[in-house]
Formats: sequence, structure tokens, C-alpha cells
Amino acid sequence: MKKIVATIIVGTQLLVGGLFLVTLFTGKEVDKKVVVVENNNLSKMVDVVSGLYMEDFVNTITTQEVEVKEDEKKVEIKEEPVEIVETVETIETNDHNVLNTYVGTITGYGPNCNGCSGFTASGYDVRNTMTYLDNQFGEVRIVAADPSIALYSIVRVSNIPNMDPFIAIVLDRGGNVGFDRGTMFDLLFLDESQAIHKTDNVTFEILRYGR
Repeated sequence: MKKIVATIIVGTQLLVGGLFLVTLFTGKEVDKKVVVVENNNLSKMVDVVSGLYMEDFVNTITTQEVEVKEDEKKVEIKEEPVEIVETVETIETNDHNVLNTYVGTITGYGPNCNGCSGFTASGYDVRNTMTYLDNQFGEVRIVAADPSIALYSIVRVSNIPNMDPFIAIVLDRGGNVGFDRGTMFDLLFLDESQAIHKTDNVTFEILRYGR
């Protein structure tokens, strides 16, 4: 039994010693350290070689772990911007009392019409819009009307071909707009080229006079 153990120990020492000789004669460097063996003691030789290879193995593992941590630092979390959309609520008008009803003609015009300044008779800038935000009725269209109908009056307009009924506010006047003139109401558009032509039998329901 002792002979078997002794044989295993000697074999192990020879194997490690062989590694030492390979390292020495092949010029292998381990962290730029010089291997020095002060005597011919094979056990010490084994310890030195084993220590060098074990240290190299541990350093390799440590280096890999550091590289993983460095990679983790490069991870960036990108947050998608949240888009905020503002909406204008249109107020339901079916419950409002109709103060007066007219049936007549309507025409259309743009802020760049002949003689137009881009501002309504109320002073509202319409060069880039055809709507107005009313505190009571929400976003409404803009019309010109007879001087007898006060500015900021609200009118519900219906029975225009290819157009749904809509709510409008009186913010403008016009040379051809009036009960005894060519048209009863004039509807504002973004551009003169988009304006509708004269249309008859249109219904106008007054829901509010003035403010």
C-alpha cells in the first residue's frame, strides 16, 4: 500500500516538474515573473510551478469578471418621450335654447380676400386660422354677419351641401353681408381659394347674442 502511494506522489512530482521545464525552456512568462529554484528539491519545484499556474488562473478569472462589470456600466436605458396632445372639446348645443332662426344665403371668404387685412372687425387675427376658442362653446368657426347681430354671437349653421352642421361665432362684418345685401352670413376659410360659393336655403339658429 505504501509503495502505491509513493508511486503516485513521485508521478505527480514528475508531471509538475515537467511543466516547470516546459515553462523554463519555452520562454513562458507568467505576469513577467522570473522562476527561481534555489536547490534541487523537487517538492519546492512543484510548489513554485503550481503556484504560478494557479495565480495565472485566478488572475484570468478576475480579469473576466472586471470586463463583465465594465460592460454592464455601458448599458444605457433610453426612455421614449411622451407626446402630449392637446384637444379642444366641442360643446353639445342641442340643449341650448334657439333665440332666433333665419333662412337665407351664405358665402365664403379667406383672410387674403380683396380688401381683407387678415384681421376681423373684432380685431381677431385670422391669417393662420379659421376657428375661435369660445369659453362656452369651445372651438367654433368664424362668420361675418349683419351689424344688427352683435359681435361674439353664437349661431348654429346647417343645410349646407356636403357639410355637416357646425357652430360659428360672429367676429366680422362685410360690405356684402347683411339682411338687405347679397348674403346673410359669410363663412371664413383658411384661404380665399377654398371658400364656398353663394349657397341658398341655409338655416341659421342664434344660440347666444353677444358675449
